[in-house]
Amino acid sequence: MRILHTADWHLGQELHGFDRGAEHDRFLAWLLDTLDDEAVDALVVAGDVYDTVNPPVAAQQRLYRFLNTALARRPGLDIVIVGGNHDGPSRLELPAPLLDRSRISIFGALPRSDGRPDPARTLVPLTDDAGRTAAVVAAIAYPRPGDLPVDGGGAAALADIYAQALTAARDRFPGLPVIATGHLHVTGGDVSAESERPVMIGGEEALSPGIFPEGYAYVALGHLHRAQGLKAAMPLRYAGAPFPMSMAERSYRHSVVLVETDGQGPAAHRLIPVPRPVAFLRVPETGALDPEAALAAVAGLEVAPPESPDLRPYLEVVVAIDAPVPDLRHRVAEALGDAPLRLARVRALSRGSGGSLADGASLPPALDEIGPADVFARLHRQRFDTDPPDALARAFAELLAHAHAGPDTDAEETA
Repeated sequence: MRILHTADWHLGQELHGFDRGAEHDRFLAWLLDTLDDEAVDALVVAGDVYDTVNPPVAAQQRLYRFLNTALARRPGLDIVIVGGNHDGPSRLELPAPLLDRSRISIFGALPRSDGRPDPARTLVPLTDDAGRTAAVVAAIAYPRPGDLPVDGGGAAALADIYAQALTAARDRFPGLPVIATGHLHVTGGDVSAESERPVMIGGEEALSPGIFPEGYAYVALGHLHRAQGLKAAMPLRYAGAPFPMSMAERSYRHSVVLVETDGQGPAAHRLIPVPRPVAFLRVPETGALDPEAALAAVAGLEVAPPESPDLRPYLEVVVAIDAPVPDLRHRVAEALGDAPLRLARVRALSRGSGGSLADGASLPPALDEIGPADVFARLHRQRFDTDPPDALARAFAELLAHAHAGPDTDAEETA
């Protein structure tokens, strides 16, 4: 059984005002070819299919075209999609009545029975190239407010959901390998602060790998954009985003994961690198330059024109300043001239009272790099001369997660 694990597509995303549709088209075309080249039996998408709970029409059309083409090209392919914290559950599930339910399963949220999460209803059997049921997916989406307690018991409650799903799978499909999905921050995972919204699951921001009970053959994770594996009782991997979702991710190596199961025990897996559709450039490569040096470096950039304007490289310019330079971005744009580049961001960094600007890691953050939780903590320190208490910080993070999730009930969408 060959299963391809991917996640965090963020269809509909813009990067500093630039539409990313052409990049998504390139990735999805590559993914279709990869499904064929690797003779994949099932595709698992572990959340954040869309970038917002109400994605633009073009993003939804892009997903529907992909699903239609994938099924046409691979008649035996099973597709399992779960919702992430960026996805609106009902919006993600919108096309479900029009799809072949025997081949495409979409779980925008945890299914419920009698008002409570029902892990047994997350199970999706997968068939091999001979049409035999050869594996099972516990398709567990991002837990929404109300799925878990908010008083700090979220880890135990979510662990119980995964345990119940595994037990139900063993009862219904004895002897078959079981794969779980998850969209959350697992402790030890490397975070991209610029593009990953904090998630609060049952009052906790990061959960231990121990919530996944021994017995799963593989856990397919989404949410963190860096492709990475974590130490656990079974293979536990973030597929990562298919290409950088922020300038901070330009050094990431993006991939999808090919998972191969053969009976019981941990599944084998290997990474398949995803070709980057658009280059990400930074001037300078590390640290920052004086304004005149930065302008000269930008003017001296030599980049071959891409085949389409939508595939022009993104450029970030980092400048060290002693005093505000109001027209800095305008001057950088003028220095860039007609070069086939997209000026995504100009960061003006104060030299401060000391320290070296040679090491990018030591640079003070620009305002657009400071997350809401950091702003909240700074304001609390400014007003009360102390960090916010843990309970208050958790409450703010929970409120932030609610705000990012937005309304998603059918009643709210049709009101």
